[in-house]
Amino acid sequence: MSCNGCRILRRRCSDNCTLRACLDGIDDPRAQGNATLFVSKFFGRSDLMSFISAVPQNRRPALFKSLLFEACGRTVNPVTGVVGLLTTGNWHVCQKAVQTVLAGGNPRSYGGAWDIPSQFSNESGSDHVDTTEWIGSRKRRRTTSSFGSETELSELDSVKGEEEPKLLNLFV
Repeated sequence: MSCNGCRILRRRCSDNCTLRACLDGIDDPRAQGNATLFVSKFFGRSDLMSFISAVPQNRRPALFKSLLFEACGRTVNPVTGVVGLLTTGNWHVCQKAVQTVLAGGNPRSYGGAWDIPSQFSNESGSDHVDTTEWIGSRKRRRTTSSFGSETELSELDSVKGEEEPKLLNLFV
């Protein structure tokens, strides 16, 4: 008899099925099917099977759970995904999205602004928040002419004033 994952994906299931071991951590048969369908829609059926078959047998349930959380996190927060939800203290949103998927629903993207982690928040209460530490040392590229220059170089400026090597533009 085929496992719930293969049944949902309409593929043949064998005794050494790659999906069967992944779904052991989910108790409800409907939730197994819902999770498989959601993850396969997000990553693609062939990519899902490639991910799973590339991992040792004993780690496949953890991989499937990780892929489920990543798919839910990216659906809810498309910009930073599950890592953004975790760092901003909104992990409960990702857990709620996973519960929604297991129940057969579709999680919605949150359109509002995500909270900045408390270590980077503004103490004074004004609208301006200094995010230089939060963003890190972002590098900007200086504009150069695109054609006609014999010695076309582009420099990277560092926020901290460090000297960066000059790069030669070889695609002229």
